[in-house]
Amino acid sequence: MTGFDFDSPTVEWLRSRGTARWHDVAEGVIPLWVAEMDFQVAPPVQQAIEAAVASHAYGYPRDNGLRHSWAGWVNKVQGLTIDPLKVRYLRNVLSGVQLAIRTYSSPGSPVVLPSPAYMPFWEVPGLEGRDIISVPIIDSGFGWTLDLDGISDAFAKGAESIILCQPYNPLGRVFTIDELRGLAEVVDRHHGFVVSDEIHGPLVPAGESRKASVPYASISELASSHSVLVSSASKSFNLPGLMTAFVTLFTDEQAKVWDEKVHPLDAEGVTTIGMAANKAAFDSGQEWLNAANCYIHDNAVWLSQVLADQLPGVFYRIPEGTYLGWLDFSAYELPTSPGEWFLRHARIRLDDGPTFGPGGEGHARINLATPRYLLEEAVDRMVSAINAR
Repeated sequence: MTGFDFDSPTVEWLRSRGTARWHDVAEGVIPLWVAEMDFQVAPPVQQAIEAAVASHAYGYPRDNGLRHSWAGWVNKVQGLTIDPLKVRYLRNVLSGVQLAIRTYSSPGSPVVLPSPAYMPFWEVPGLEGRDIISVPIIDSGFGWTLDLDGISDAFAKGAESIILCQPYNPLGRVFTIDELRGLAEVVDRHHGFVVSDEIHGPLVPAGESRKASVPYASISELASSHSVLVSSASKSFNLPGLMTAFVTLFTDEQAKVWDEKVHPLDAEGVTTIGMAANKAAFDSGQEWLNAANCYIHDNAVWLSQVLADQLPGVFYRIPEGTYLGWLDFSAYELPTSPGEWFLRHARIRLDDGPTFGPGGEGHARINLATPRYLLEEAVDRMVSAINAR
């Protein structure tokens, strides 16, 4: 896993790309917010993109074997067996979440959302005229976990679906088989449906103490019968601008209902180049991904150590998956929310905790997919700003 240089991207190069993470901040601000990586794209993926460009492949997309590449990857790495013919293409994961809510639950029925939650999840159910029943994540003292009793109560109040994020954004949890089995029992008892967003699934570092993310549908036939999996290579290989994702269906009935209820124009938007890039990622990108995951994990461990030494009031758990860390600044009693305060006083942009809903107060999300020198400078600024209060 040598030969990949995650340290070298310069601020000038990062700004020159013109993407949201750096474009939307003032010069001199270190952006550790939106979920883009600050790394060069995996070589096989870049080569596939360049080959598509060289071929002038800008026409309407057709299946290029991506669904089979995804099926091979998810089976080899995560142990989930799927039928490639039950994979449907999408422009992005959020559109898949929206369409799955529409397709597999009754009109007007509420949606269960564990919180804090990825910011757009607070908006998507409303696009379908649905209310949200928020169920706070439980902190047992040993880690965050799903509140199964709260989820059961939400279904009892009329909810028919739940948005699951595995691994969990923003907390970085990778739920265990036992946790997911508990959820499956609750969902089955209430005849509910799980929309499982697993876009961060590949972002789990390898190692004896760290295992691949468990797909919800893999835990049992029961779980797969009442769920769909929505994913993409976009987060793990830094391709969000290529607008390519997919939903994996698990039964003939799910496929029949999807094809009857989802108009092609609802799912339209996948791109030819995005499909080429996603296919190359799953076919040939694992070596780069392993190296990136190791680098991100090293950043996460380093951050834990420096915070314990220099900002011991910050509560932070090393994420098990994703490249996102969840920082609790409550002990410092900042006069405004942390994201706003650090942008003003330290010129660091973090994702502000309150934007993630209940449970986000006093918190901020930090992006760890960045060269170490930028993370070091950001933490230095963070320490200086708090010490200068």
